[in-house]
Amino acid sequence: MSNNMKDGGPAFPLVGQVGVEHFACEPGMALRDWFAGQALTAIIAKVPTKAFRTDATLYRRVGVAAFYYADAMLAARGEQHGD
Repeated sequence: MSNNMKDGGPAFPLVGQVGVEHFACEPGMALRDWFAGQALTAIIAKVPTKAFRTDATLYRRVGVAAFYYADAMLAARGEQHGD
């Protein structure tokens, strides 16, 4: 995981402190991955279970769609923050 702002940076970093210096102990997952996971649950909730059994490409398409939502959320977040 990087601190790349294209992936939103870390979602849940654990920060330690030594004296007055702060440092990342564990960078956590990318915010983009977190957003995709949140979108994924909503998408899966709307797809009938039997659709997954009858369409071998559905798993991949649902995963791709989740990242489209994540990218849109990062773009909206960037617009709000003036990025």
